[in-house]
Amino acid sequence: MRVFFPVVFAVILSGFAGVSAAAASESTVPKLIGCLDQHEIREEVAAKRVVPQVVALRAARGALGGEAVRARLCRVDGGLVYAITALKRDGKVVRVYVDAQTGKVMASN
Repeated sequence: MRVFFPVVFAVILSGFAGVSAAAASESTVPKLIGCLDQHEIREEVAAKRVVPQVVALRAARGALGGEAVRARLCRVDGGLVYAITALKRDGKVVRVYVDAQTGKVMASN
């Protein structure tokens, strides 16, 4: 019984850690206000206010693997993000959010 209890306790704790990590990931997903059209995107990139879309796509691929099927540059409170929809190798569709100024992955769901 002494060996059984610590194993069960560890399994329960790891389950809570997984739930907490998933909840934290969901809470960091930015709320999109609206997305830019192609003309606005070209202006932002030309003025070097955002990284080119290819940089955001590479960051998303590096974070999740898989293939990007759609990328949009959208407004959020306080800036711009690339909202990238990707198809993972296991067939799951995920959305990755990349900070448009830094090119770093912010969140995914």
